[in-house]
Amino acid sequence: MPTREEMIATVDRAFAARAAGDVEVMNAIWADGATYAMEGAEELMTRYPTGPGDAHAAIERLADLLSAADIERVDTIVEGNRAAVLWRARFSNGREARTLQLFSRWEFDEAGRVAAMHEYADTATIAALIAG
Repeated sequence: MPTREEMIATVDRAFAARAAGDVEVMNAIWADGATYAMEGAEELMTRYPTGPGDAHAAIERLADLLSAADIERVDTIVEGNRAAVLWRARFSNGREARTLQLFSRWEFDEAGRVAAMHEYADTATIAALIAG
């Protein structure tokens, strides 16, 4: 099982890749069969995969829809193979940008790859940005 420091390093690597738009690095953190879900008002998220579903496809779709910058990990709690991460970022659709605070629950496999992620966010703002 990965250590606390290894899990936090993976989260930070994922955030850096997200800010750089580096889908290849983002996909490398996911375990085979990993799942992703965006929790919130599902009826607002018609153009974004809310899941739970394939993590690779969901993250690629999100990167296509919105860029992210100024990503900051605000707080992290690690217990066992799970990390709870409070973070903020500035998301943009290319015309307007908004800063959002999100909460992500990460689950890691024995090899230290992400097996599942659930994100909680202001889905109304995300949907408005996607709609542009």
